[in-house]
Amino acid sequence: MTARRPVVRVLGPLPPPMHGASAVTQRMVDALQVNGSADIVTVDIGDGGTTSRRLRALLGGLLRFLPALVRRRPDAVYVGGAGGELLWYQALVVLLGRLAGHRIVFHHHNSSYLTRHLRAMALLVRWGGARAHHVVLSRDMGERLQARYPAATTVLVCSNASLMERSEQAERDPVTATGPVVLGHLSNLTREKGVHVAIETLRALLAAGVDARLVLAGPCVGDDVEALVSAAASELAGRLEVTGRLDAAQVEAFYRDIDVFVFPSTYANEAEPLVVLDALRHGVPAVAHDVGCLADLLPPDHVVPVGDDLPRAVLDLLHRGALEPADHATARFDERRVAAIEVRQGIVDLLVG
Repeated sequence: MTARRPVVRVLGPLPPPMHGASAVTQRMVDALQVNGSADIVTVDIGDGGTTSRRLRALLGGLLRFLPALVRRRPDAVYVGGAGGELLWYQALVVLLGRLAGHRIVFHHHNSSYLTRHLRAMALLVRWGGARAHHVVLSRDMGERLQARYPAATTVLVCSNASLMERSEQAERDPVTATGPVVLGHLSNLTREKGVHVAIETLRALLAAGVDARLVLAGPCVGDDVEALVSAAASELAGRLEVTGRLDAAQVEAFYRDIDVFVFPSTYANEAEPLVVLDALRHGVPAVAHDVGCLADLLPPDHVVPVGDDLPRAVLDLLHRGALEPADHATARFDERRVAAIEVRQGIVDLLVG
């Protein structure tokens, strides 16, 4: 008689659209398929498609647990974590997984519930119990999770760097205020992600006599942002380049061509932005607001408290010649990546049993 294969139920955002959380979930599905020891059931609970399609997916995800509840087989569930109201749904999924006797992995991609206590996350952690493994993106994120939700007893640190290839070891000259200096900002261009602060950083450098340019990459989100960027491009003609959305080859060229990556995000759900990791992978120093895991990723003087003057911080680093050297940035990325790949393999082994 053929032995029954274990089943791994994967609930999380899947591409399209492609973003950090959907990329992580897809990579986990790929790793499980390569392992080949378990049957995989996927439920896309991302924000792609119509509202009705998403509701059907959410309901279908719950219905797929019903046979497991009856049979109580030692399968596994992997949940690509969310924020906001979707946390209530994911808490219920974790509870059903526990009732079904499943091994549970909850992958955190959100920091909003670390800065304040959320009842949905508290219930999720409690319902998961000792059976749940919580995957976080940095050591600091894990410490904050356990401090706010002590029932999260098992925490694994797995950086998003595991999604990327090894670092690019291109030669780069030190960046100083003598210029020329090319700033870069890559994101969905919104005020939450700091597009206006990136533009103000260019203005601050020019006002201080620095020969500077700024490359803004990514789509403008909203008419107000499009108007802001268009006006700035006219005002700063020859100094501000707006590329729009980039394909993979263009992203590589973007990082090769810039000297400093600025990421003034104040987005409440920010965790470990792939764009910042990619900057380090290419040896580009990054200066960012202190959101998500960035304080654990960047040198202390490259992380600016939200509300403080990030343009002034960039200018100060340039004047002091204190921007992180390329080899330090790539070494920081590689160390994180190697550790994360090992942990990710351990997560796959846990899920397939």
